[in-house]
Amino acid sequence: MDERKASRRTSVRAALAVATLLVLGFGTYFVLDAFAVGSVTFRYVDEVVPKKAELQGRRLKVSGAYVAGSREPAGPGKTTFTLEKSGYRLAVLADDAALPAGFDLPGRDVVVDGSLDASGVLRATTITTGCPSRYEAQRR
Repeated sequence: MDERKASRRTSVRAALAVATLLVLGFGTYFVLDAFAVGSVTFRYVDEVVPKKAELQGRRLKVSGAYVAGSREPAGPGKTTFTLEKSGYRLAVLADDAALPAGFDLPGRDVVVDGSLDASGVLRATTITTGCPSRYEAQRR
């Protein structure tokens, strides 16, 4: 009987050791993945503009207010527009297909996911906007 108990304890300890190693391994992976080079940095326009050179080529989520009248065609299937915060302005280049309906209401909060090119333009991959009900109340 004592031999069985000892064998069982050894098996339980081995299973616990394996489980602990798995948990630590997955935990380490998730922590390192969160800080990976490809991770997204959230910034506001007034934080991005002064650091354009430093942030060039990095994947960013940038938030700002749409500047009224700044939307212009930029070639087939492309549009440029400007975001603003605290007096800082940032040009955005986006595929027309990425533009959500009604994003171009004056002052509307817009979040652009993309990367800064060499000329300091934010090349958008996805664009989201703030809650439309907020802007409906402002128009009344």
